[in-house]
Amino acid sequence: MPLLTFDLIEGRTEQEVKTLLDAAHRAVLRAFEVPERDRYQIVHDNKAHHMVIEDTGLGLTRTRDLVVVRSIPARAARRRSSASSPFCRRSWRNTAA
Repeated sequence: MPLLTFDLIEGRTEQEVKTLLDAAHRAVLRAFEVPERDRYQIVHDNKAHHMVIEDTGLGLTRTRDLVVVRSIPARAARRRSSASSPFCRRSWRNTAA
């Protein structure tokens, strides 16, 4: 199971954070086929001026809803690196809903 860290701009409610973490966990369960309780997630709340995330020519508009996700794979997950792509796709689908 990968360790997921989430960098957010401070100000989200407890329910918003829970929704985000639950969606990411559902994606991990499907992509890596790990047990339900194999869950490692850390959230960092940051002041807006502590996160400089700029457009790199993709035409994206940044908002305070920005989430930076880092995935640090466990040994077993690294062996199944092909699962990373489905995980990323599922993560975005789950959080966009």
